[in-house]
Amino acid sequence: LSLIVKCSQPSSVKLLLLALGRRAGGAKDSVVSLRVLVVMGGTSSEHAISLRSAHSVVSALEELGHEVLPVGIDKAGNWVATDLGPLLARAATELVEIPAGQGRPVAAAPAPQGGRLVYLDGGGSEDFDLAFPVLHGPGGEDGSIQGLFESIGVPFVGAGSTASAIAMDKLAMKTLAAGAGIDQVEFLAAGNDDTATVDSRIRSAFGYPCFVKPSALGSSVGISRIGSSGQLDDALAQARSWGPRVVIERAARAREIEMSLLGLDSPEIAPPGEVVPDASFYDFDDKYVGSGAELLVPAELTEHATGELERVATRVWDLIGCSGMLRVDFFVEEDRVLLNEANTIPGFTDISMYPRSWKAAGLDMPELLARLLEFARA
Repeated sequence: LSLIVKCSQPSSVKLLLLALGRRAGGAKDSVVSLRVLVVMGGTSSEHAISLRSAHSVVSALEELGHEVLPVGIDKAGNWVATDLGPLLARAATELVEIPAGQGRPVAAAPAPQGGRLVYLDGGGSEDFDLAFPVLHGPGGEDGSIQGLFESIGVPFVGAGSTASAIAMDKLAMKTLAAGAGIDQVEFLAAGNDDTATVDSRIRSAFGYPCFVKPSALGSSVGISRIGSSGQLDDALAQARSWGPRVVIERAARAREIEMSLLGLDSPEIAPPGEVVPDASFYDFDDKYVGSGAELLVPAELTEHATGELERVATRVWDLIGCSGMLRVDFFVEEDRVLLNEANTIPGFTDISMYPRSWKAAGLDMPELLARLLEFARA
């Protein structure tokens, strides 16, 4: 009760009461055993991070008493069923990949209830209750696999195809947010313009330093922070190597705050988390190799800033038509809240902000996944 009294935000009280009630009742004791198809790997540059997230997800699902059907997508896009346990154990500490040609080829198909995993080598099939795509980046977080499951009537964890596609494409998300009047860091689309033209547009819009990013990637892959026009040509080449759409943003001198949302129509929000990068920005190596960044939950913010973060995060959830889960990233310049981006399949690794924030709200990993399964079934 003393903890409840100290909570300054109504949402914090709601979450703490929820957590206390679940712990008193025993969330794990009331779980209905399910057969869950966990899809991992994928064709994107975030393949290894997907496997690291899948290691945590599979462990928590098994702790809850569910049966896991693991399916890996190798870098070439082949769906395979095999014993991925040893690989996932390595993924907890290493960046690993699903070997090409490993396992039995499979495909997802409709079933009277849930879905069906069909073995394409003539070895029959297995039914499952729902799917859990633990995939990051293109081919998994961009609405493609969500559209597959929607088209064959398979219930799945996370946002639908429309919300996933909008959130994955930074230019689409930023343009939608701009139309809704949401404050964000100034940005522009590079398009097919040559370096000199892009340089002129940057100088007119916000100047240097700035960030050059692929529009549809995550985990800070392909991102460059540049301080002058002399670095622009290389930065554009690197971003364009991942896709034709490139977004350029003003480099904000700000704190990096992440908000974690969970729910169906009306989301619950965990305490804000702050990323304190060890590098010049929160890049791939800082996240997953050196892991030098510091993650603070809850972040020390004013009541006004926390309220504004919650309001805008909920607005983003509604704008894209989200359900299940969402992580919305912000910059906070003094007391000004600026939208950065949204992620419909946030990381579930040991160092990921999404599970850390919900743990601070009273939901450990198994309890968090139990909620996500409930939403998928609903």
